[in-house]
Amino acid sequence: MTKFRVALCLLTMVFFSCSKAIKPTPTFLEKGDTSYAPPGTIKLADNRFIDKQPVTNEMYKEFLRHRDYYWTTASSKMFEALPTHNSPLPDEIKVLQQNSYADALSSLLNIRDTSEVALTNGERNTNFLDNPTYAKHPVLGINYKETVLFCKWRSELATLRLNHINKTKKSREQFPKKLHYRLPSKDEFIKVINHFKQINRLKHLQVSEAGTKNRPEGYLITYNLDELLNDGSLFNIQSESIKNDTLSKSKTSFRCICETEAW
Repeated sequence: MTKFRVALCLLTMVFFSCSKAIKPTPTFLEKGDTSYAPPGTIKLADNRFIDKQPVTNEMYKEFLRHRDYYWTTASSKMFEALPTHNSPLPDEIKVLQQNSYADALSSLLNIRDTSEVALTNGERNTNFLDNPTYAKHPVLGINYKETVLFCKWRSELATLRLNHINKTKKSREQFPKKLHYRLPSKDEFIKVINHFKQINRLKHLQVSEAGTKNRPEGYLITYNLDELLNDGSLFNIQSESIKNDTLSKSKTSFRCICETEAW
């Protein structure tokens, strides 16, 4: 029963779970806006959101579990065939709920090349991705192709959650028809960073501080890491610089933009 609860909790979590200063544009909403936003995001415009912080080890491991058990880029057909409200969970996801987290990870230990990374305090950890101590830390060492797959998977699972929890057409239509996750563009990211700077809601943290403090609502959390952009280049928020090489892959993280599709 304990194993079941852990697996179900992790699945639910995923569901909910460089330039000159640029003036905030009218497309950015004020910090007092309280309308619907996908879990873990901050609203930027009527149909556009950004992750409050980079994707964590905890979130990324859930993606790996789904990919290992059933998910492929071709599985979109299965999701598209499900009803838009009162949707049952696919049998493949039910299987994940019935398997222990530890068992599910057993076949994943050699997939990632993040088994050894340098942390900010000089410590080296030999099991960074799988160690519960670092569950809330940004996932590191991710390449562009992996992030594209993650965004596609997240889009499908987040939309499925809305289809599953809303039992009637009326309640379902109060939410977006679909959620589409992607990487931010360079210009888009720069505007976002400068906007949050100007409203004093940009929070710089050390990686070692991840998951250890309460985060006030409406703040964009950054670390001294390189974040992937939609053209495959890297953007370091704290130094505000673009890097076109990926040699320092152990410092590479990412976050998503979410665009909502109306009915």
